[in-house]
Amino acid sequence: MSGLLSKIRSPWRIQRLKRQYLHLSFQSKTQAEKSLQRQLRTLKTKYPGYSEEWYLEKVIYDLQRDRR
Repeated sequence: MSGLLSKIRSPWRIQRLKRQYLHLSFQSKTQAEKSLQRQLRTLKTKYPGYSEEWYLEKVIYDLQRDRR
């Protein structure tokens, strides 16, 4: 049952993470979406096999870390 719940919640969580990135990036929506796609492509090449959520969390973590 928990596997089913994670599949149901996953698209919602992915959308929430994307919105969070758009908010944190301080770019126009178009620029932020392009930047996010570029970063996701790079991470998927560097760290293959992870979930979409993991990649989004990593992009957000890196963005927040670099601002400290």
